[in-house]
Amino acid sequence: MESPSSFLKRIFLYQHHGRALDVAMGRGRNSIFLAQNGYVVDGIEISKESITECQKTVESEHLPVTVIESDLEKISLPENYYDLVICFFYLQRNLIPQIRSTLKKEGFIVYETFLIDQHLKHGSPKRKEFCLEHNELLGFFKEFRVLYYEEGGGEDGKITARIIAQKK
Repeated sequence: MESPSSFLKRIFLYQHHGRALDVAMGRGRNSIFLAQNGYVVDGIEISKESITECQKTVESEHLPVTVIESDLEKISLPENYYDLVICFFYLQRNLIPQIRSTLKKEGFIVYETFLIDQHLKHGSPKRKEFCLEHNELLGFFKEFRVLYYEEGGGEDGKITARIIAQKK
């Protein structure tokens, strides 16, 4: 199992438990980490292979993770439901309003994904529309209390934008 995001670990400065949503969870490294540390987690993923990998760990460790197999282009998230929403290396701009509304008041967002500089300097992701423009992520959560924001060098030398913000 891959290690969880080092950036995600910062959430424990602000919150230690609750109901969390992992958007585009992949193989579940961050969902598993949160579940091992006091959260009840719903993880959304479309890849059957990734879901199978995550389920193996969830079942063997008896973790409170519910995997939701779904296409994020077609999902409808419940309103005021989660204490924490996380999203790593996935960008679907039209999903941002749902991410904001699915958080409870005082809930937190932890989001990190590629910045346009990653595409321009390294050619990945291949399509620039999968990358954030400068300050775009900050703008998505302008009504929130921003606790941490940074653009630049992220994990493993990736050029990313990262935010931790709290819904007012």
